[in-house]
Amino acid sequence: MRISDYVLDSIGFICETSIREVSGPKGDACATGFFVSVKSAIKGHRYLYFATAKHVAQDLRDRDIHILINKREGGTGELLACDRPTWYTHPSDDTCDVVVVPVIPNLDAVFNSVPMEHMLTPDEIKELSIGIGDEVYSVGLFAEVANTSRNIPILRHGNISMMPAEQLQTELGFADVYLVEARSIGGMSGSPVFVRPTGHLPFGLRPDGTQETIMGLVDRTKLLGIIHGHWDVKETDINSYSIIQDRKRGVNYGIAIVVPAIKLIETLNRPELLERRMKHDETLKKKGVPGMDSARTKRDEADQAFT
Repeated sequence: MRISDYVLDSIGFICETSIREVSGPKGDACATGFFVSVKSAIKGHRYLYFATAKHVAQDLRDRDIHILINKREGGTGELLACDRPTWYTHPSDDTCDVVVVPVIPNLDAVFNSVPMEHMLTPDEIKELSIGIGDEVYSVGLFAEVANTSRNIPILRHGNISMMPAEQLQTELGFADVYLVEARSIGGMSGSPVFVRPTGHLPFGLRPDGTQETIMGLVDRTKLLGIIHGHWDVKETDINSYSIIQDRKRGVNYGIAIVVPAIKLIETLNRPELLERRMKHDETLKKKGVPGMDSARTKRDEADQAFT
């Protein structure tokens, strides 16, 4: 399956900083995140965020970190986080493995964002008839070849295995998640998961006058969610009818756990972030909409709209 380069350029690697040099910070990449954006009330402007898994931010909370992105002229550079190291969690669900941070990219960075409009809601899932067997893919960090001159994401491909109507137990407790048949590996935590719905295409009329359909692939790729991790079991319990999940020391079942995209939408719309966007929109309206040049002169502002 060939995927768009647009998706590859939406990825950033989260690194533990070992040294900061004039040329930029250095350190090992350990997890994945990606750019997301929210439409501004000002036409042509969007608010930019970086999203990843909450457990990634928690594991690195006491360490110096940087987010690595590709630069236009080659090599990599550091992403500037407006509220570093503040990560915004879901406003009400403690088991939701999602965090976001407002960001300002390097001026010479190569990046694309996943718009909120492309994140699946429960209503869209029903409308597009998304379910078991639909094709999914995720792109993220392959830790074994992380130390390169460019961020090179790896593709993991599979299909939806389960969309449970009730919560499943994860390391963060019982949570709303999907299961996909796509082996998650170390470094993929926080990666975006996209789905290509299988649509029902018109075929003809049955004798009774009702519409007959055939199954066909429809190119309406949407963000299904974010990789939480993989479903593991301790090797000693592999034949037991009841298992205890162990992400760090278990046998990978080849089943990845995905946090639904609606949880990311709800996180982006938590009251503090929503209020900040509204206030900044009002400021832009009063001052007049700034062009990209004026936006570049305000890198120290925590609230910034992007074109």
